[in-house]
Amino acid sequence: MNTKYNTSAFEYERRKTHEVKVGNVGIGGSNPIRVQSMTNADTKDVESTIRQIRELQEVGSELVRLTVPSSQDAEALPLIRKRMIEENLIVPLVADIHFTPSIALKAVEYVEKVRINPGNFADRKKFAILEYTDKEYNLELERIAETFLPLVKRAKELGVAMRIGTNHGSLSDRIMNRFGDTPEGMVESALEFIRIAESISYKDIIVSMKASNTQIMIQAYRLLAARFLELNMTYPLHLGVTEAGDGKDGRIKSALGIGSLLDDGLGDTIRVSLTEDPVLEIPVAKIIVEKYNKIHIQNLESQSITLRHPSTNDSTDAEKPLKWNSSYKEFRDPFEYSRFYAKPIQLNKTKLGEENPIRVEVDCSYVKSNYEKEISDLFLKAAPLSILPESLHFKIRNETTLKELSFLRNKDIIPASFSFLLEGEMANQVHDYLSDLINFDKWVSYFPHFANEEEKEIFLGAISSFHKEGKCIEWILKASDFPRINGILSDIQKFAISNSMFSLESSDLTRDYRKLCTHLSNYDYPIALTSIHSNQEEALYEASIGLGGLLIDGIGDLIRIQFPGELFEELSLSYDILQGSRLRLTKTEYISCPSCGRTQFDLQDTTARIKKRTNHLIGVKIAVMGCIVNGPGEMADADFGYVGAAPGKVHLYKGKEIIMKNVPEEIADEKLIELIKDNNMWVDAKLISNEM
Repeated sequence: MNTKYNTSAFEYERRKTHEVKVGNVGIGGSNPIRVQSMTNADTKDVESTIRQIRELQEVGSELVRLTVPSSQDAEALPLIRKRMIEENLIVPLVADIHFTPSIALKAVEYVEKVRINPGNFADRKKFAILEYTDKEYNLELERIAETFLPLVKRAKELGVAMRIGTNHGSLSDRIMNRFGDTPEGMVESALEFIRIAESISYKDIIVSMKASNTQIMIQAYRLLAARFLELNMTYPLHLGVTEAGDGKDGRIKSALGIGSLLDDGLGDTIRVSLTEDPVLEIPVAKIIVEKYNKIHIQNLESQSITLRHPSTNDSTDAEKPLKWNSSYKEFRDPFEYSRFYAKPIQLNKTKLGEENPIRVEVDCSYVKSNYEKEISDLFLKAAPLSILPESLHFKIRNETTLKELSFLRNKDIIPASFSFLLEGEMANQVHDYLSDLINFDKWVSYFPHFANEEEKEIFLGAISSFHKEGKCIEWILKASDFPRINGILSDIQKFAISNSMFSLESSDLTRDYRKLCTHLSNYDYPIALTSIHSNQEEALYEASIGLGGLLIDGIGDLIRIQFPGELFEELSLSYDILQGSRLRLTKTEYISCPSCGRTQFDLQDTTARIKKRTNHLIGVKIAVMGCIVNGPGEMADADFGYVGAAPGKVHLYKGKEIIMKNVPEEIADEKLIELIKDNNMWVDAKLISNEM
């Protein structure tokens, strides 16, 4: 199986693409990663649309997308252009088209880029169960080409770019019946349209593979990049998690999906889709791309890069086959989730590894005093939300700290395992403290460089004596330890410290943990993912990118995030990242679109209202969609859907099946709750609080 989707999974390098010009903004090639957003005003309301374009340009949106669902919207575009000239608004415009090719032909005259969805540009989705013969399938492609080519030809004449934007839930019946609702189907859907465009030598194309499920989204983009490598295609990528939601959850899911792909070197422009005011998307997008744009600038300064348009006859750097870095061997299937195997380990009453849930350990390193109060406050806040810490980690700096932690002996009061790291002189006098540390379940230790064999025997002897009490050892490594890791593993086996696990201290979590996994491929030790940050905002984005991406790689049996602040914030961020990666659902999952000119109701207020009524339904996935475009298709992953059908009317869905049509908006919330109850997925909030 070909698992190559970029130069290397173990060294950062941005995927090479050709440049696509969108007006005066270059995407791909040697350009930085661009950030963009979309207006949510009615496009026919020219003044409201101009106001949002102005606001987005002012906050740094490098492209602005408008929804163009009707002829009236298309007719507003020249008026919008006129007003933009009057106000000196220069940001390129993108027309978002669904369902109606004739409107795309009108819109292409007034914008720098057109976005089409291959799932509905020439197909009306019927969710029909059909079997296509090869002949029938090819006839369908001929029909699509006949519909699509007029737009491609006009875009080519005008120098207008195009985004072929595949969405997970809106694949055509043709694709669904041959490939299923899969990343492979998403990729093939885009390739069908790319091949049609290439038939007339049009390559000003940017491609996206969006989904609300971060696992599917990441797998689809990787698979697309792999297929591009096979086909020698160098199209830039537009990244986005569609319907990410709002608030903290929307930011975590966006950072996890978009950021982990950027960390893999994939992506040339991004849109963060939040159910909030569009101007709030841009600061989030800038935070996500900042690190990668800095690296890109450094790389450009250190080497001369010249990327030409692929329509030229000469071979470009982007078209040359990429060399796969072979110093580390791929151990995972990057296109399908599979957990890196670890044998089960017991930490007090908590099991980790094997098929057990990925556990959450709260790092108490920043607590300096009042340990008992801090821990009590943590459990008081966590208990009502069903997100209890499963392990607590302490840095023991001196005997005073150890004495303060004596309250941990009562494990009935604190239902968690306990982990410790000795610091300073205590680390060199472990034998003196072993009797006091027996209440702990895990000893976290660096594997030191030893001056001689006698020093090694003393240190590993102390570790071994703790281990013989049925305790676990977590070994912290650094990337600089990799050259000696075989010796480390040999010593651990020599002293029969079988109840071991590994973690890393690294500023390059993604690649260093992947390297660690290659070293551990012939072993079955559990892995703790640990992420250390200087503040809470940094932790939210960096841990979501680093830990989230690794979790979707199948790496990790325990996560531990460290930053100054309340312990509860560490705990909730850990569970939120597990939720965002779809590996452990501990609250309701909301899939809500960011709103646009098609939206049939106030999406932000409606989402907030539905959340208030349903946020106690752990693991239930509810989609709130403003219109039919983002309706049954985009909520492919939801249990229930609340979809705007017309002004004041809502369709209610169970999965992709419409259950109630044109429900008056004033009673739609109650009808949604009835639907959840009818399917035995409702739990009374009072019952949950009583159980706690």
